[in-house]
Amino acid sequence: MTIQTRSHKVGIVVDRNFGDRIQQLARLFHVWVVESPSNTPVIQKVWEAQSRVPDLDILGPGVTSFGASSGETAEDMCARIASEVQVHHGEFGHDPPWAEIEIHGVQLDDRLGEVFRALGTTEFEAFPEGFICRRRSNVI
Repeated sequence: MTIQTRSHKVGIVVDRNFGDRIQQLARLFHVWVVESPSNTPVIQKVWEAQSRVPDLDILGPGVTSFGASSGETAEDMCARIASEVQVHHGEFGHDPPWAEIEIHGVQLDDRLGEVFRALGTTEFEAFPEGFICRRRSNVI
């Protein structure tokens, strides 16, 4: 007997100049992206393409946008939006709940580590423009 585990990956982009790279991520998993002059036109392109897909899983690959004040730092945005991602992609919002969150536009620091550990992150992996949070999942 083979037991299959399912996992769910989500992205957060707090880089206001991420631009066309949004499309690449949105094809792979659901991405929460900060609105900006560089990002918003790409977000709208993704939404337009998604509008032509019947029976689309709105929390599957695609984009959710969020606003930010002009003075809000990438760290502050990331900390703020993490709880929204948990609401929509965590245990009570998505089946299966997220097992991995890929963050672009900010480096892991003590504050963000604390924020994501509170959401159940058990492992972090840094990469040049961000970091990945992983947690063990009991979902089968």
